[in-house]
Amino acid sequence: MDAADMLGNEPLEPIATLTERDADRPIEVLSTSVRIRELTIERPAIAAYLEHIAPDKLDIALVHALEVGVTELVARRERFKK
Repeated sequence: MDAADMLGNEPLEPIATLTERDADRPIEVLSTSVRIRELTIERPAIAAYLEHIAPDKLDIALVHALEVGVTELVARRERFKK
């Protein structure tokens, strides 16, 4: 499910096509998934939220936080379009 599917909107246009140079970047967006490698997020609020999550639940907690954030961002875009 992509951001567009969550709200029944048209798919978002891809920003750019993946090139060989982009393959070294820490975030790689594929057609049905996102690969994150060696990424540091320097946001105290995010660290504070995740530090209270059990280590075996961190992956799903981060995915859930991203889903909630993306859903909100897509809804905001739609509100500002009108």
